[in-house]
Amino acid sequence: MGLFRSRKSRAGGDERKERQTTAGRPTNPDQPRKAKSGERWSLRRALRFVLWLVAGIAVMAGAGYLVVAVWLFPAPLLPSERVVPRVIGLGEREARRQIERLGLVATAVSEPHPTAAAGLVTWQDPPPGVAAPRDTRVRVTVSSGLPRARVPEVRGMDLAMVERMLAAVGLRIETIDTVAVKGRTPGSATGTTPAAGDSLQIGRGVIVHLAR
Repeated sequence: MGLFRSRKSRAGGDERKERQTTAGRPTNPDQPRKAKSGERWSLRRALRFVLWLVAGIAVMAGAGYLVVAVWLFPAPLLPSERVVPRVIGLGEREARRQIERLGLVATAVSEPHPTAAAGLVTWQDPPPGVAAPRDTRVRVTVSSGLPRARVPEVRGMDLAMVERMLAAVGLRIETIDTVAVKGRTPGSATGTTPAAGDSLQIGRGVIVHLAR
């Protein structure tokens, strides 16, 4: 019995030592290498993402700067381009001179304007400061003075109706003249000065002739 117990104790001790030795060793010797390799791969991916992000921001910043520069300072980008001059407020002759000396083509149209004196440029297209190729057509609008209206036909109307007709086209009664006309109802209009169909500036007055 004693010998059997001694052998059993030694066998148990050897088994525990073997377990301790096995527990102290890594079960898979390649596992640390794989972990380090994974860490390197993650680091590379993170670095690559940062580089792409920085490059994207740089490209966007450059494009934004170019757009703002062209918008705020539209200088000619090519030798054949010219900067359209500002001619609003100039006389037609001077406006043409400044446009054509830059190699551009000036064309003008005349339109009434409520405030600008006749002969002054009130609008231009393209606007000033725009870079345009040589021989680009620059259209200018020249004031013909105040808007005008045609005197309406008022013969046979009473004074109240005459006043409304004139006001409808932007004119007014300046004075009233009475004349003796056979066959006309007293108080009815026999005509105007200027005559019906004549052109007057808006706001001007008309002499109305009434029968008495």
